Amino acid sequence: MIVFVDESGAKSPCNCVALGAVAFEAKYGVTYMELGRHVLERIRRLARVGGELKWGDVRRRADVRLVMRLISEVAEVRYKVFHFASYADVEKALEELAEGALLIVVDNQLLARKPHIGARIIERDSRKVPGLQLADIIAGHARQKHCIRL
Repeated sequence: MIVFVDESGAKSPCNCVALGAVAFEAKYGVTYMELGRHVLERIRRLARVGGELKWGDVRRRADVRLVMRLISEVAEVRYKVFHFASYADVEKALEELAEGALLIVVDNQLLARKPHIGARIIERDSRKVPGLQLADIIAGHARQKHCIRL
């Protein structure tokens, strides 16, 4: 399994942060750069966005329920919402979201250091990785839905 993880919310004390993840079954001959590309292109067309797709674009320009359904049809959707106290909170949430993963692809702004959680972790720029853009949508949606309640 390959899991893509991104966050929504400022990582500073007492802030509500959401980590969003999309998990894809690893398929022989398919690189992590290809996973989610077709659904990302469809969502870009729905939201009329040409470049990097972010949660704000989806929220303002597309049918959020439809977008969430499209993502959940191609990947397992996971998220974790918590109050940030330290990067240990991020690492703990990442470990829970990455259950069953052989490879974890995270946004290059997410971690202060690479944690040791039993799977290979790579950091990438979300502008270039479709799975990370989908994870950003999940994180933004989870934060909007749950952070006002925490």
